[in-house]
Amino acid sequence: MTKKTLKNIRLCCFVALAFCFVLIVSMALFLFANIFGRHASSPPIEWSINTFKKVIVITLYVVGTITMIALCVIVVVNTIKGLGENAVFPKNNEKLMFWIALTDFVRLLGTANLAILWDDDFVLSIAPENVVTPFFLLFFAFMYKVAADAVEENNLTI
Repeated sequence: MTKKTLKNIRLCCFVALAFCFVLIVSMALFLFANIFGRHASSPPIEWSINTFKKVIVITLYVVGTITMIALCVIVVVNTIKGLGENAVFPKNNEKLMFWIALTDFVRLLGTANLAILWDDDFVLSIAPENVVTPFFLLFFAFMYKVAADAVEENNLTI
């Protein structure tokens, strides 16, 4: 692999870490402004109505987002370490890729239903992107596994 390709992969890894940081800050600001405080452009959340649904949605959103960020950071760190060892597809990322697909479904389910916090008549919904995006992530997780196995087999035959 060329030095330029390795440099580009490292750059992508650091950009991914930056996006993870932006996402966690964005989620924290959203929670602070809307849940724990008052946001100027939206009415306060009425917690006495449909409290269970609202807690479920907030939990899906927060747990899904934090777990997604943690998994992405672990994958990026493993990739950077793997590049140092000349392994572009580290084996310890395989299972993490499948977990990312599941976590993305949970995160998207929470995000798509945030309207429940302000609209008491809103019902839990699953939008098409709640299924399509995790499906593609699952597909790429399988592709990652195939690539990691092929690289490992190739290294053993040389």
